[in-house]
Amino acid sequence: MVQINRSNMRGRIRGPSGNNTLLGRLHSFADTVPYLSNLSDIDRLLVLTGSILLGVVTFAYFFLISGIFSSSTGSSSFIGGHVDPRLSNELRKTGLSEEALLRRGGGKRISVGPKQLDSNENAVALDIIDTLNCDALQEELERDWNTVLDGKKIQAENDAYWQDTANNYGGGDYGNVGGRTDDWMNNGEGDIEGFNGADGDMGASGTGNDYNGMGNGGNGGGTDDFVNRRRLFGTDDIPRNDDYNNYNNDYGSSHSEPNNQGLKLTARHLFCLAAEAITLPKSTTASSPDPSTHCDINSFETREELLYLWSSARSQMPEDVIQKTLRLVTEHKETLRGNEVHLWYPYNDKGAEGMLRVLNSGYEGRSTYNFDSEPADSSHDDLYRFHDLPSKFVGENKLFVDVGSALGLTSMLITYLYPKTTIVSIEPASPSWLIQNINYRCNLSHTQLQYIHPILAGVGTKHHDDNDSMMKMLWRPSETTATRNWNPENNFDFASDLELVVHLRTLRAILAEATPEDLPLGTPISVLNLDCEGCEYNLIPSMHETSFNSIGVILGRTNWGYIPVIKKPSSVRARETHERVCTHYNFAKRCKECCDFPSLEVKPRLHGANTEKEEGGDGAFEGERSVAEVAGDMCNDFEKWAKESKLRDIPDDYGWNEMSAFAHGS
Repeated sequence: MVQINRSNMRGRIRGPSGNNTLLGRLHSFADTVPYLSNLSDIDRLLVLTGSILLGVVTFAYFFLISGIFSSSTGSSSFIGGHVDPRLSNELRKTGLSEEALLRRGGGKRISVGPKQLDSNENAVALDIIDTLNCDALQEELERDWNTVLDGKKIQAENDAYWQDTANNYGGGDYGNVGGRTDDWMNNGEGDIEGFNGADGDMGASGTGNDYNGMGNGGNGGGTDDFVNRRRLFGTDDIPRNDDYNNYNNDYGSSHSEPNNQGLKLTARHLFCLAAEAITLPKSTTASSPDPSTHCDINSFETREELLYLWSSARSQMPEDVIQKTLRLVTEHKETLRGNEVHLWYPYNDKGAEGMLRVLNSGYEGRSTYNFDSEPADSSHDDLYRFHDLPSKFVGENKLFVDVGSALGLTSMLITYLYPKTTIVSIEPASPSWLIQNINYRCNLSHTQLQYIHPILAGVGTKHHDDNDSMMKMLWRPSETTATRNWNPENNFDFASDLELVVHLRTLRAILAEATPEDLPLGTPISVLNLDCEGCEYNLIPSMHETSFNSIGVILGRTNWGYIPVIKKPSSVRARETHERVCTHYNFAKRCKECCDFPSLEVKPRLHGANTEKEEGGDGAFEGERSVAEVAGDMCNDFEKWAKESKLRDIPDDYGWNEMSAFAHGS
């Protein structure tokens, strides 16, 4: 029997010349490789095809995807083009474009229209986007807008239903329901006013109190603005009927938020807009304005100011405090003695509302207030005479120091009334400091901003030759003007209030930092405004006598009678403070603590209209020279008050310096 060798047979079949061709050589090579030598020609062809495909994929991965031949990297390197030096070869191996790689590495280039942010602004904008999660905020904004549109659709259907119902009753008008659409949507009120029809008179032309609490039955006109404003009041605080006009006049403003068709835009949205990270939706009808903020983000100057503010806030405030503050703050249309402003403050902030009452006191017939909600009677001067300061104390090269500046309203008013006055605005609470800076940047021009110098710090005393110390204070969004360290223990809202550790510095150190170069160092304080919830007991005793005597006029009040006994400073500290500030007319006239010095000589009261007469000595001073003469009947029961308030009984500062924002046991 003859055994056939398969490999020999293939050679004979192909012939000797087969080895000279490429195919023949491949077959010869395959014959020498284990396993391949036992495969048929078709199997060998399949193996060859697979090998070629594997080679192509490998080539694509190591050459094409790695960017050696890509237009963004390889081509430029081969032809001498620019390659961004910040991108390593390892990064380029990911196969992403330079723009994508830069974005992943924090190098995204942000442009606003045709202009690109500079490197510092770009870095700040990227930090805003990351910290505030602006991408998620955009998605949230779009969901809210879809909810608004769905609500409008439902309201349109409801309006049509009510109108059809009214027509069925003989053409009557159900309180102009169609005119109430926006109020129903924006405020959740949906009031049907009066049900006063032309033929069927369901409201009987009454006041419609059963349905709305105010307004003429069936006539929706004239109340839209009021309903918009109701958002600023608690349920029990809503003024009714005749009370409304007086209340609004005292505020001097509408207290309305921008009409954003139901969208609530917070300061978080404002900063994401400044970072060019979100886009506000567009109105669906030509008659309705687009949702917006009055703060002009389209102005590159305003945008830059907000970016710089963010950088400053991030270096001085914890991230969680920034986040919480921005979520609480919304924009409100107000006036400051005839100057229209759009202020940012928390919803239902009684402190901001009270301060607006004070600053607008007596303007165009409004009521006059000494403090937040304390009307000034005929026997007392309005202690906040910012609108009537003598010209010698304000203007160019004059220094106005606002201690406890809260949301910056007083500093803004001084800027409007007395241009070029240098203002040092000192605020210990970081949330209020951040909000006041937003107010400055959204309402003042770049030139006006050059004269305001906001400082985040509390005013303390000098300890052991050291300028730095600390104190715990409580910040309340419902009362931003009352940040202090002596709050009642049970007066804390865990959902919104913040206990802060405040950096205390001496006034001298603060002024040395804040005083601009064009104002000579050591320029005396022309006006010192003390509205700092007790910091006067740190500030006044620590001042050198010469520095104190150089102050032109001091405004504000003392707080001894308000501070709980367990948190009061020492009586020695209190006496030194009171004896100094009571030489100024506004304190002697209003602060009961001054009655402890009945024979103390008081400087003349200083009002803009009377200054020249007082200086001329023509009797305008009316003979009031001592505290007893200035204070009058206020001092009648002083000894009883002094005993009750422990004015002379506090031996030391242990309670005052305790590291707690609360008066325990109060």
